[in-house]
Amino acid sequence: MKIPRASFLAVAATAATLLVAPGVGDGVAHAGPASCVPVGTAQLPPGAPATGSRAGLTDFPRYTGRSAPKRVELRTETTQFNLHWEFALVGHRLITRPRGSNGPWRTVPLPSCLQNRLVAISLDDDELVGVDRKGWIYTMDNVNQSPRLWNWTSAWGAMLWTAPGRTLPDQRTGGWALSVTSPSDNRAYQDIAGRVHPSGQAKMTMIPALTGDGSRITYADPWLPNDNSYEVGGPLGGRFKSTSLSAAASTMFVINRFGDMYTRTFDFDSSGSDSVFFRYSWDSQDGKPSATDLNTETWDRSTAAIQLPAPDWRRQPKIPGEITSTITVIATGPGVERRELRVAGRRDGVAGFWHKDLHASTWSFSPTGGALSGTPLQNSAADRSSETLAPPVPWNLSASLPSRKAAVDGETLLDIGLPYSVVDPRVLDRIGLHAPKSGYRLYVKAFDPAATTRPAVVIAPNGRRIDVLLHTADGMRMTPSRPGLTATPRHLIGAVALDDATYARRGSDPTVRAFVRDWMKGKSIAPITLSATSKDLVIR
Repeated sequence: MKIPRASFLAVAATAATLLVAPGVGDGVAHAGPASCVPVGTAQLPPGAPATGSRAGLTDFPRYTGRSAPKRVELRTETTQFNLHWEFALVGHRLITRPRGSNGPWRTVPLPSCLQNRLVAISLDDDELVGVDRKGWIYTMDNVNQSPRLWNWTSAWGAMLWTAPGRTLPDQRTGGWALSVTSPSDNRAYQDIAGRVHPSGQAKMTMIPALTGDGSRITYADPWLPNDNSYEVGGPLGGRFKSTSLSAAASTMFVINRFGDMYTRTFDFDSSGSDSVFFRYSWDSQDGKPSATDLNTETWDRSTAAIQLPAPDWRRQPKIPGEITSTITVIATGPGVERRELRVAGRRDGVAGFWHKDLHASTWSFSPTGGALSGTPLQNSAADRSSETLAPPVPWNLSASLPSRKAAVDGETLLDIGLPYSVVDPRVLDRIGLHAPKSGYRLYVKAFDPAATTRPAVVIAPNGRRIDVLLHTADGMRMTPSRPGLTATPRHLIGAVALDDATYARRGSDPTVRAFVRDWMKGKSIAPITLSATSKDLVIR
């Protein structure tokens, strides 16, 4: 999550001790992280632009062991790289050298409490995280700068990166990665309509991790509560079972045991959840110019908002050869979705890696020799994604659609610029802003709150069925919660949408025509705000 107003840190430092404490939430163990690095520059976004300066490198002791890798071409839990540096974890020792050099490896000095403690690392952009045996996360900042500026912090979580720390959501080899999108190295992202938006003046930092059977992707965000409640809905409605995950610059890359691969660019801010600092719309933004900076986009309504829903997963072409579970996605420079995918494998008996640009249709192979990392996969030519599906979630819900004559609804909140992702519709009812029933009722099977889009049905007053799409994005929570649906209400924002064919039927189908006229307000998509438990659903 990125919040461009660093002045909030002073208030957040006080609020953090009240809202989040060690041991609260699913993702935090009861013991705390090492205590000698409570504060670091990672807590002060956005960080300086990348320089790749090597000043101070020779102050690091030269590594003289024999276990350093000869090449670093894939990101694993012990080998990492960005545009300027390579890192390796040898035993518990962190070593580094400039990217692309054949020079000597040097040992990175660690704070005393981190020595002989790290068991895994991940790197993206200007941050590196190390994880200890108990899963506690430590962040080293400025890793695209001079080594003299590298520094650590154990802090992580709400409010605004001031909580005392957290663990990985699930300790799974090859199933987690650090992702950082910075204003200097990435600069922009695009929405579902392909429109480019400025990334703002702060960073998007997250650690997505596979959990459970590999179909759930929980993400840890240093600005959000330390729990497992925030998830990225996985491919195929969240049911695709991944064996490995890689991430970079808000782009996730997953693979299953049959070599089926999917990618998705997703972040808390770009997906619709942060209406405090970002402006979204479910309507087409055609005809509106794109803003050149985040402040203009947020406040100038003549410019294009971020169009929702968030872009979904994209299936990648199969690789024509042997592959393993070791996968990597990297950002290749500033610009929209400039990413490269890499997968460890063999061709003609020679070890190396397959690679392609994110949107390319074919794979190339680069030999490296040496040992092949990862677990061999049953890479079939055919798509076998459906053979690894998890069971659907058990939450079948229904709700009365409120009258569109209510004083406040999802569209009202969106139009007036209120931060609707923090306004639960049950709160509106408690303060007396009730909504009469419209006569329409929505039914949705297997309502997974992590998914972005799922089919649903609206039953009209005359009993006729209208097929719709129900889009959602998570609400903003600043206190720890649980994943999925429970007895505690979970707030989401969303929209009811008609596909093109159904919307076109309004001219010939009286039931669809009445629904579009009376409830959809003449449009094919209508914003809503939702509150869901495992038993009921409230829509406004």
